[in-house]
Amino acid sequence: MLIKEAQVPFIARRIAIDLLNSGYVTFPKGMDTAIKEIEDIVLDDVLWEREIEDKAREILAKQEEENEYLFYDVDRREVFKLIKKQIAEEEGFPLKKDERIDDLAHFLVKELWDNELIDYDVRDGKIKNIIFKSIMNFLNQEIEARDAVYKKIENYKRPLVPGSEEWELVFQRLYEQELRKRGLL
Repeated sequence: MLIKEAQVPFIARRIAIDLLNSGYVTFPKGMDTAIKEIEDIVLDDVLWEREIEDKAREILAKQEEENEYLFYDVDRREVFKLIKKQIAEEEGFPLKKDERIDDLAHFLVKELWDNELIDYDVRDGKIKNIIFKSIMNFLNQEIEARDAVYKKIENYKRPLVPGSEEWELVFQRLYEQELRKRGLL
């Protein structure tokens, strides 16, 4: 999944703050109302992707059940990706990061404008680009934070076994610290 459900409130707040800081946008019904609408729209997008993934898992499980030797020498993740890609194409859901964020940004501008939650005097494209950059920056910073945590765990004073309960607890604590440090939490 590109965007995780837990990230939605932070992305929504980040988008609203970036729109406000741009100087192009005002919030006639208040920023909190706009943030709530942004959250709802982004969450719908996340849930749509999860629905597609669930369908792909069902198809994969059914195929494995019908013919257990079919996937003997095949990487299940690759088969899952192919099935997910096919379902996404059928439903008109873009899987490529740039296309998806671009579509989401365009839809956010349209919905926020139509519901009179934002007002601006510049081209729609300018506002869409602010939203696009906001989401991309958030996702890139999240990846950087995750990588920094992996490095910290590698250099931890005592070796931790990846996947163990202790590793997960340490990872979660360091990850939250890193997100706070970067202003993502």
